[in-house]
Amino acid sequence: MSVDIFRHADRALMVMLNFMSREFQNLSTEIGFDEMNVMETRRRVNAMYERMDKVIRREYRSVARKSYMDAIAEAGVDGGAFDAEKFVSGMLKAYDPVSDFIYDREWIRKRDRLFESIIATERGNQEMRKNLKRGLDVLANQVRQYADNITAQARVTAFKRAGADVLVWITEKDEKVCSVCKPRDEQFYPIEMLPEYPAHWHCRCRLDWVDMEERKKWNKKVAVAE
Repeated sequence: MSVDIFRHADRALMVMLNFMSREFQNLSTEIGFDEMNVMETRRRVNAMYERMDKVIRREYRSVARKSYMDAIAEAGVDGGAFDAEKFVSGMLKAYDPVSDFIYDREWIRKRDRLFESIIATERGNQEMRKNLKRGLDVLANQVRQYADNITAQARVTAFKRAGADVLVWITEKDEKVCSVCKPRDEQFYPIEMLPEYPAHWHCRCRLDWVDMEERKKWNKKVAVAE
């Protein structure tokens, strides 16, 4: 039976995306778009993003904590203390090669672009409604990807702290597995030389703990290769 390591992320996403959707809906009905309301529009957009940021970070911390503990339980070892707030904050400040941006900077860029698109249109204008929907969609995609990133990296962090020296790559083993991940299925990787993980946007692969018997097989394979 396949282990769904992203179940915590998927549940958190329901909370985050529902909250974001309500915030965008409220914004579309509350703000003014004439020239006299530019400053008020900026204030409302910024306040909305601050509210969403608090909810998203709270959910990210929950995802990180639960994913870490799941991995520790799988390994059957003591993983020690885990500071989810520090972990999430560090990830959101660091460059991510999958998305090709820094979360915190991209969050601000999307906020400012939404504001600019709003003041460039008129109340009730179809273009304005499209811009709001587009703003929500692109932000939701960013939030969704980082829920996966946090899940994946919390898992790897747990295994490292538990003393793992090698992990095994596991795909979903179905027709949706991409050409990047398929050759990696059931391949062993030294934990200090892991491929980029997640491998791409919406990657559903997982890295698993390797038990003693599997590690012996891997060590033997490496010895033969050398």
